[in-house]
Amino acid sequence: MKQLIEELRRFRDERDWGQFHTPKDLAISVSVEAAELLELFQWQKEADQLDPKVRDKASGEAADVLMYLLLLCDRLEIDLVTAARDKLDRNRRRFPVAGSRGVAKPVDQEAD
Repeated sequence: MKQLIEELRRFRDERDWGQFHTPKDLAISVSVEAAELLELFQWQKEADQLDPKVRDKASGEAADVLMYLLLLCDRLEIDLVTAARDKLDRNRRRFPVAGSRGVAKPVDQEAD
C-alpha cells in the first residue's frame, strides 16, 4: 500500500496536480468514480451474465476509486488500513454473529 501511495504522489507531483487535490475535490472525485462504477451495472438484471468488457471497465473504475481514496487519505493523514481495521472492529461489535446472521440491519435498530 505504501509503495502505491508513493507512486501516486510521484505521478501527481510530476504533473503539478497537487494544487488541485484538495480534500473536497478528492472526495468529490471518489464519488464521481464510484458513480461511474455503479453506472456499469445500472440496468443489469441479477441473473445476467457479466460481460467481460464490463468487467474490464469495472476494473478501471474500481482502480480510479481506490487511487482517489488513497490520495484523499494521504492528504488527510489517514492510514487507510488502520482505519479499515478499526471500522471492522466496531462493526464486529455492532453486528454480532448471533444477532446478525442473515440480517442486514444492526441489532440496535428495530426491524420494519
